[in-house]
Amino acid sequence: MLKEDLTLLTDLLNTPGVVGFEEPIRSFIKKEVQKYTDDVRIDSLGNLTAIVKGNKGVSTTLFMAHMDELGLVVSAIDKKGYLSFQKLGGIDDRILPSRIVRVLTDKGEVTGIIGLKPPHLTIEPQEREKTTPFHQLKIDVGVKTREEAVALGIKIGTPMVFTKELSFFNRDDLICCRGIDDRLGCYTLIKLLHNFKEHPPENTVVLAFTTEEEIGLRGAMVLGPQFNPDITIACDSISSPDFPGVASMYEGSFEVGGGPTLRIVDNRMVAGKELINFMEKIASRVGVTLQYGVSGGSTDASAVETAYKGYQAIPVCFPVRYTHSTVEIASLKDIDGLIKLYTAVTQETIDLT
Repeated sequence: MLKEDLTLLTDLLNTPGVVGFEEPIRSFIKKEVQKYTDDVRIDSLGNLTAIVKGNKGVSTTLFMAHMDELGLVVSAIDKKGYLSFQKLGGIDDRILPSRIVRVLTDKGEVTGIIGLKPPHLTIEPQEREKTTPFHQLKIDVGVKTREEAVALGIKIGTPMVFTKELSFFNRDDLICCRGIDDRLGCYTLIKLLHNFKEHPPENTVVLAFTTEEEIGLRGAMVLGPQFNPDITIACDSISSPDFPGVASMYEGSFEVGGGPTLRIVDNRMVAGKELINFMEKIASRVGVTLQYGVSGGSTDASAVETAYKGYQAIPVCFPVRYTHSTVEIASLKDIDGLIKLYTAVTQETIDLT
């Protein structure tokens, strides 16, 4: 990976953008995409879109990556200054204890600790075998009173994110970090925009960095009527089943490093055969190996597919191992394949017959 690409990816991962509080990451992405197009817009739901007119302009392709991330929000401050919180997005309670969080106040960041009762102070042995529900946990910000916490800028509704560290995972192509879902998708779309310097698109391209995906695909719901795309592609993660203990119904279907993955079925959509054939034809022409996945959850593609009168949409994803944990793993080889495939799509006449 080039040094400037590593810097871009690291900055995307580390810039906060909790669900509903996306302003910091939106501002960062806006500065990046404005280097390559002047047509940059922000709609009423906070979606950021960058538009590049095609050489022929006969069709429009909409690419989407969500810029929001899982996080927490302060729900109460007790008299000793400990914070209670609500989860924003699908966070498993098992990952919460012993985590460091960044409390994003208007006065600046405050470090918080989600404490864990040590075995030395645990009376009932079975207590250590249970998962503590999030509503029984507290965040320690190093103060002794509610007033001290408030003086730091902490208030009800203050968002928080987990601390992150990007690591290369024993192979040059494997990366590990919290927030790969879906900052790696944002990185992919920015790199696609970079590619247009040497490979200008034939189609008009809309790159959308969406909001509030993690709480119901809310941002994507308004994009179809805005741009009336001929096809829509969601650039998102798909939970890879390539680790021990996964259910046999998913085992061996696709893997991290095996290539871009067409998300055929998930909880909210079934990809259309015409779009699957279209993507297969392009992938074959440019030498990109595709994988196929069936998954739970969903992507922004399903929100666009059913908006207004309906639009042709498909999730073309990158596999991620341990999705929604603090140790998400992905392969840069899959991202290289996605960028190559997406670039080819923008050069192709849209024909789904």
